[in-house]
Amino acid sequence: MEIVMKATMLKNRFNNEHFVCDDIRVTENIDGVEYLIVHRPNEHRPFKMRRDALERINTPVTQRNKSTTLRT
Repeated sequence: MEIVMKATMLKNRFNNEHFVCDDIRVTENIDGVEYLIVHRPNEHRPFKMRRDALERINTPVTQRNKSTTLRT
């Protein structure tokens, strides 16, 4: 059984932009710098962002279902 974490809302400390991290345990180290895989709240395109530039905020995350289909 796979343990699924709840998505976390994060804020960039420098420009106050908000991001969503689906699993905060998934990190990648590049040249000694830790990166998280995040996406913007209204988009689903993932990208890496430095963990030390982000701080956790207490905002509920509303996730869109990844496998949505159009219903007519």
